[in-house]
Amino acid sequence: MNDKVLDRPPFVEMSPEQQQRYFAEWGFVLLPGIVTPEHIERIIAEEEGENRYDWIERWPGPAQEEMITQPRLLAAIRRCYGEDIRFFKSVYAEWREINEETRERGRQILHRDYDPGAPGHGDFRNSCAAWVNVGHYLIDLDIDEGPLWVVPGSHRLPWVDARGNFEHHADDARMVLCKAGDAVMFHNRTMHAGGVMQSGRPRPSVFLSYRAGWAAPMGEVSEWPAEVVARASTELRPLIEGLNDGVRVDPYGVIAGGI
Repeated sequence: MNDKVLDRPPFVEMSPEQQQRYFAEWGFVLLPGIVTPEHIERIIAEEEGENRYDWIERWPGPAQEEMITQPRLLAAIRRCYGEDIRFFKSVYAEWREINEETRERGRQILHRDYDPGAPGHGDFRNSCAAWVNVGHYLIDLDIDEGPLWVVPGSHRLPWVDARGNFEHHADDARMVLCKAGDAVMFHNRTMHAGGVMQSGRPRPSVFLSYRAGWAAPMGEVSEWPAEVVARASTELRPLIEGLNDGVRVDPYGVIAGGI
């Protein structure tokens, strides 16, 4: 086995408590079989012809909506972030449009999704002090077929005011080879990168983002559509209401702007 690959079987055997400890120590954890094969088929059918879209552009169909409240996923997130959480962002992506530099490297540059300053674009969704991204992979990944790369433990490294290139940590990066239906939770400060599909076929995936209820974005964000909230189930509604509620905290732990 390639020494850059993290074995999947240990993740399959983890108890919920072991998942929580692993996430705390390493800044990510694989959750096996979160989405069933039948559910994957419904998602793919629902998104036929799509390449990528952000849910802020349009709320998706029921197949993707069901993923938000998957019981095993929510239980894992709440063990790490507390009972009060919010679902604030999602993207569906097939990872087709790869630039030449990324293709030559075989993956994106190592980066963090945490963006406390929202420089230049004013999108403050990724500026929350405590949040988690959850990558749902809808096909099997392999060494040359779109693996997720992570730098284990990098969530503990000091924050620096740079969102971009962390390639000086490349020697520490490892591949997570998910099976179709697996999800990977990774901390907002964990350095990571998406791998290239060398076959050229799409890599359909859904990224769901949740935050601790107390961790407000650093600037105003759009609430989910009122009609979506109005028809939401009793499980979903508490997750999608009040996206601007909470305390604004900057990267150095200073309260910035109140509640």
